[in-house]
Amino acid sequence: MDKKKLTFTVGIPTYYGGPGLVKTAKSVLASKGVDKFRFIVNIDGNPLDPKIEKQLRDLGVEVVFSKQRGGQVARIKQMISMTKTDIIVLTQDDILFEKDTLKKVVEAFEKNTDITMVSARLLPIPAKILFERIIETGVHLTHRVGDAWKGGDNYLLSSGRLLAFRSEFVKKLDIPEEVINSDAYLYFENNIKGGKFLALRDAVVYNKSPQTLKEHLKQSRKFQYPFEELGHFLKSNLESEYTVPRQVSAIAYLQEFIHKPFYTFAFMLVYLYTRVAGRGMYSNAKRFWDTDVTTKKI
Repeated sequence: MDKKKLTFTVGIPTYYGGPGLVKTAKSVLASKGVDKFRFIVNIDGNPLDPKIEKQLRDLGVEVVFSKQRGGQVARIKQMISMTKTDIIVLTQDDILFEKDTLKKVVEAFEKNTDITMVSARLLPIPAKILFERIIETGVHLTHRVGDAWKGGDNYLLSSGRLLAFRSEFVKKLDIPEEVINSDAYLYFENNIKGGKFLALRDAVVYNKSPQTLKEHLKQSRKFQYPFEELGHFLKSNLESEYTVPRQVSAIAYLQEFIHKPFYTFAFMLVYLYTRVAGRGMYSNAKRFWDTDVTTKKI
């Protein structure tokens, strides 16, 4: 007997809503091997350019406006509550999809009924300048560590660039709107509630790396002290689940250094700088932040 064909909704929360959003929408809609799906873009308290809105609606995208800014998590929760399909796929306004990514995500849920949360593989759009290549190395390091640690079942591979959930299950999760590192939070909350996570290596999405140190630092600051934040919201000791074993990190860095010595060394310097420059930022962190500029130019 054939397994049930699952229905799904794609949702994008956005504050910026620039031209890149239309490119993202076209990328999602160009997906192959999937049935027709509902596609929602939720605007977070910022007027959308009428030209952008028209292009989205002409593509068949459902545009929802929220008059007051509530933050990314508020918009995600709103879309979850609106979802009537089996699955909700959450992505962002500066992402490009491989044509078979949605198909592979949906199939993952169809093949294993225990799976409640799926993440796609995030790769950088090919770098054009030196700094992008350095940050690109950091992405590959994260993959090396994430793949080797706990068989790939860890928060490092829970990328908010594409997270998908069984709708019935995600509606049971407690998701505070104030949480900043929602990617890791959702991973741990999914586990706490008895869910099962799967990071797909062959379902790929792309985004542009920051082109300036200032923007990279701004991104880094949002996630400097997620352990503090997660402990506060989840009321749970996650140290054993959160701390990457030193041996795993060391092997990953060595492998990447052998592959790309200059860029790995350069990334280590950037990483150290963000840790020093971003120290103490958690106490001042908030769920609203200035929109990046260079990463939106997809």
